[in-house]
Amino acid sequence: MEEVFEEQLPGETLDHFASRKVTPTRWEKNNFRSKTDDIVRCLQQISHPYSVKKVIKSGSVGKGTTIRDISDIDLIAFFNDLTCIEDLIDERKVLLDSIQGALRRSLGLIPKKRDKYILSYMWDDFKVDIAPAFDVLSEYESPFEVYQMMEEYPKKVAALQFSASLAPLQVSFVKPVPEQVKKVIRLLKVWKDENDLGIRSYSIEILTIYIWSKKCEDNPGTDHLFREVMRQLATCGTLCVALDDNYKSSRYTRYMRQPYILDPANPYMNTLHGVSIGTVSECAKRTLRSLNLRLQEW
Repeated sequence: MEEVFEEQLPGETLDHFASRKVTPTRWEKNNFRSKTDDIVRCLQQISHPYSVKKVIKSGSVGKGTTIRDISDIDLIAFFNDLTCIEDLIDERKVLLDSIQGALRRSLGLIPKKRDKYILSYMWDDFKVDIAPAFDVLSEYESPFEVYQMMEEYPKKVAALQFSASLAPLQVSFVKPVPEQVKKVIRLLKVWKDENDLGIRSYSIEILTIYIWSKKCEDNPGTDHLFREVMRQLATCGTLCVALDDNYKSSRYTRYMRQPYILDPANPYMNTLHGVSIGTVSECAKRTLRSLNLRLQEW
């Protein structure tokens, strides 16, 4: 019988495998938290030419979907004295320079990669990504007003330039989800990594939560929910996934070409953009065949 994961034991359920090999241990969580807090304290010391207003833990660490032995720290640094997104665009190089200088002075870190949006580091065994942002959500009374303002920008600008600044809404979308759903998200992240698939972890998070909220009971079971997500990925080319948590999705998907998994925080961000849809679909079909063989043997 072909197992779904490389380290899955013969006859082992996905639920048991997730608990045994995928869910972080208490020690890992504490170590991860300690390392993250060290970097956050470093960023909070930045004072020139702009001071840091707050730092949020985004990505898997902020959402509670970290995987054992895969240590990625994603942080968003919100700066004071930025009054609009144009300020962020104009000053982003200066802000990145400030972050880079602070981490070099305090922790001796040199970036492995830098682009116009983000700084990337390797620190011990941790991959660290840091992006500067404008606290757009505090400048308006509601996300609705933010989205109205975003309509003034070209779609590509709205998708990319606002992404980091809307990260708190991404975190608040995933973080409250029950642990049994996060367990499936972790499994799917391992699945995409083992099969070298380019689909984003955030796409997987959105899709899993969408299926859980629309098609499943409160606790559908790890194996069942994993299978349901895999069924959707097997027909990835026809995916049309959008949620109404922060905006009325039909307003933005009306003229959008499939496939798409729309960011619940950013109505202009199709998280499937640039993904090899056919590769994901074929891999999901192979996985479904393995799952069906396992069911027959059980």
